[in-house]
Amino acid sequence: MRVEDEIEEIDSVSEAADFLQRWPLERRGHVYRSALNACSAAIAAQISEADAMKVFTGFARVTGILVDEGNPAMAMDARSMQSRTPKQGRQIPK
Repeated sequence: MRVEDEIEEIDSVSEAADFLQRWPLERRGHVYRSALNACSAAIAAQISEADAMKVFTGFARVTGILVDEGNPAMAMDARSMQSRTPKQGRQIPK
């Protein structure tokens, strides 16, 4: 993922869960909840880590932050996460 011009690699369910915890509140919808639930289920050994990562990859693809699927470690566009979140006291251009 790329956040603020940096690429963040996600290569485990716990890293995916940590990333999701930092996701902007106003952007948390159905796909976000599915990814978070899948990561939580994998951490609790209720589903496989591979299945949870597939759901997380879907989240990354839908939100437009997936950078490189071919890499063994997922690269996410974390800049998208930050650039769409208004900073306090800053107006969003129309």
